[in-house]
Amino acid sequence: MTQSPPDLRTMGQQMTRRLMAAPAQPLPDPGYALRVLEIAGRRSGARIDTPIGVLASNGRRFLVSPDASRDWVANLRAAGTATLKASRLTEHIATVELHGRPAAEVVVAYLAVVTVSWAVAAFRVPEGTSVEQVEAQHLDRMAVFEVLPAGSAGAPA
Repeated sequence: MTQSPPDLRTMGQQMTRRLMAAPAQPLPDPGYALRVLEIAGRRSGARIDTPIGVLASNGRRFLVSPDASRDWVANLRAAGTATLKASRLTEHIATVELHGRPAAEVVVAYLAVVTVSWAVAAFRVPEGTSVEQVEAQHLDRMAVFEVLPAGSAGAPA
């Protein structure tokens, strides 16, 4: 199990409290908004909250991780379903992991709208990198999920 350093865990807990206390940010398309991803731990089954950016692009929504070894990624792969929360917003979701060119297109779209420098830096993708370059050189260390309504066709049962 990959453990986050205590300072990152503490930062995540503080951000989660702020996101739950403040009004939910609108999710522009294209654009992103911060939410809390609540998911069952793959080993413990305990509910775990993780602050996360949700990307909206062309009427679809995505979760993107610059590091596929993060715990939330492994938990989401195992469960396939989760809850997105912010303030009074609660949405049960299903996810489908994307690979190849579709995933690379989402990464490029995400990097085009994210304005937080440390979040962009986490991807280690130079500015102006093409979809083809992301797919060939960077995608192997990332994870991309499409967000679907829970119980929708094509989503895990």
